[in-house]
Amino acid sequence: MSLSAGQPVRVMTDTGTITADSVVVAVNGYTSGLLPDTEARVMPIHNYILATEPLGDHLHRLIPGGEAIADSRFVVHYWRPSADGRLIFGGGESYARHFPSDLAGFVRRHMLSVYPDLGDVAIDYAWGGTLALSRTKMPVMRRVRAGVYTSGGYTGQGVAIAVLAGKLIGEAIAGDRGRFDLYAKLPAPKFPGGKWLRYPTLVLAMAWYGLLDRL
Repeated sequence: MSLSAGQPVRVMTDTGTITADSVVVAVNGYTSGLLPDTEARVMPIHNYILATEPLGDHLHRLIPGGEAIADSRFVVHYWRPSADGRLIFGGGESYARHFPSDLAGFVRRHMLSVYPDLGDVAIDYAWGGTLALSRTKMPVMRRVRAGVYTSGGYTGQGVAIAVLAGKLIGEAIAGDRGRFDLYAKLPAPKFPGGKWLRYPTLVLAMAWYGLLDRL
């Protein structure tokens, strides 16, 4: 997909072209080759989650208050009980183009580092997706040029912040840019290393912080 430089904006894809006064590029970790300046400010990574079999009373012993929990690691673990009594556990990140072949096994290792007594528990579901980091851990929300808006780099907080971003971009398109402009002024530095070295730099940095998490 590509965008024309003129106004109105033309969105050109393999199967057709769309012309619009305003285009919102809301692809988060999937911006590769689309908006180079935005791409330089967000870094895609893969993150994974599993759901155990229903655990009955054992789940209450693990999380007596039923809270959603995250630890203080740099490569964070996060988990909560589900409404049907499962443990939903997220942990582990990767940077290769493809997901691990065994998602359940990949996340299970992280789950057992927190709850080693769950070794015999069955994993019913496991899934993953691509998110995006920013250097400041704040969203990269910008009016790229006339008629083109973008937002991404939610750094794991997209469930809440992406909804807000959509609302603010909608307000800006409708003519009220006050709140959108406040977010657009937030610092959004580029990742170091340029187009070719920023990805290896991130992998080295995450490996270093992952090592510190284990020490």
